[in-house]
Amino acid sequence: MNEVKEFSTQRTSHISQEQMPLFNALVNYANSDVVPFDVPGHKMGAMMNPLKKALGEMALRMDVNSMKELDLLSHPKSVIKEAQELAAEAFGADHAYFLVNGTTVGIQAMIMAVCKPNEKIIVPRNGHKSVMDGIILSGANPVFIQPEVDYHFGISHGVSVENVDNAIKAHPDAKALLITYPTYFGTMTDLTKICTIAHEHDITVIVDSAHGAHLNFVEMVDPISAGADAVTISMHKTGGSLTQSSLLLLKKNRIKPEKIQKLLSMLQSTSANYLLMSSLDVARRELVLYGKERYHRLKPIVEKAIREIESETHFEILKDEYVSKHFHQTHDWTKLVIRVNGIGLTGFDVYTLLKKKYGIQMELAEGYVVMAVITSSDTEYSIGKLVSALKYIDNNYGEKMVVMSPHVTTDQVNELILSPREAFYCEHEQLAIDDSIGRVSADTLMIYPPGIPLVIPGELISQEVVKQYHYYRQLVGDVLTEAKEKNYITVVKEKI
Repeated sequence: MNEVKEFSTQRTSHISQEQMPLFNALVNYANSDVVPFDVPGHKMGAMMNPLKKALGEMALRMDVNSMKELDLLSHPKSVIKEAQELAAEAFGADHAYFLVNGTTVGIQAMIMAVCKPNEKIIVPRNGHKSVMDGIILSGANPVFIQPEVDYHFGISHGVSVENVDNAIKAHPDAKALLITYPTYFGTMTDLTKICTIAHEHDITVIVDSAHGAHLNFVEMVDPISAGADAVTISMHKTGGSLTQSSLLLLKKNRIKPEKIQKLLSMLQSTSANYLLMSSLDVARRELVLYGKERYHRLKPIVEKAIREIESETHFEILKDEYVSKHFHQTHDWTKLVIRVNGIGLTGFDVYTLLKKKYGIQMELAEGYVVMAVITSSDTEYSIGKLVSALKYIDNNYGEKMVVMSPHVTTDQVNELILSPREAFYCEHEQLAIDDSIGRVSADTLMIYPPGIPLVIPGELISQEVVKQYHYYRQLVGDVLTEAKEKNYITVVKEKI
């Protein structure tokens, strides 16, 4: 009986969305006269040091350990439980779980909850590194689907309904389907239709919605209302919480909440950070109470900025009508994807100019585009500054030429020789990247952001992978790899 009660979504008392049970309990504790003889060792900031000078006394007084007054993340019974219930209600889920290791841990937990070793999971090939790591941890066998490639903007969009349907028909024994929704660049496939198709074949749908915390509040279809069984959202990306804090949302029909709780207790720290968790409590309240109003006020400002950029510069903005016409998907207007290669510059060039000349930090650069993430914290001033900077770059740095490269986008599928888990546990050796063509990778070559791999463990390293590696090395300056030396890669050791 106790176990059922612990995971129940029934409220022990009525709490409105205006409340912040965890945050308020933490502030009250920080303001108390307690003498700490527990960890952490800074003892609520007892000693003056550079950290205390920079953060302030209150931040350190709120950095405390789990105790009765503040509940325990792995077995929530009071204020954390109440805060999670409010989050579930806010996003239309049956359960919500606070994550202190980002969306990464939520994705890994979702995959491990639905796939046993050697069971199939259908995933987009442009999935985040955490998806590939979750596959290694679970021992699942991936069935990759190619996303829609946009050669004009030089990016990938979501997977099509048709490709998902074909993958399910070819692999009806798959246990799960993972969808990225929205993509890093803000495109969204018809998730409602995909969930219907998957559920008709008794396939569980899990969603990486790292960039979709705000969807509920900009009147777009969110993953839970589309029919997804489990969703992980990065509240810190677009929801306003502190970096590394996320939510896992669950509809309990196909995945047992007890299993998710157990996996998260295995994967997350037993010393969960209260600043992170309390920021989730605050961010949820702000979104519910003010999110729709703030985004409603912001949308015409963004629309005006787009018109100004496109009418007064040679840049082009990714818009919903373009994505709908060419890819039958929708686009999230809060992701300002700006095509810049029409003036003879790469996205990396414009990214650098915006930072050095204007102090504007963009979210990312790609070969043809730069992207700005708009949130409810933006203002007419911040958006106007970006517009002015883009006009300046167009007038002063633009040339009458178009930058094109075959390495910006690729629709090549790397051949999967071993499962990612098999490749992970094989004997390894390191080779110069140029000597690795034809070998099986034990490494993940990744461009970050967005964290999408060029090659993953178990895949055959092709000449195209090596060319892409050098392209990004030259323009970005680094490609994340597990090898200790630059221009080297870890491969599966061949038997003599």
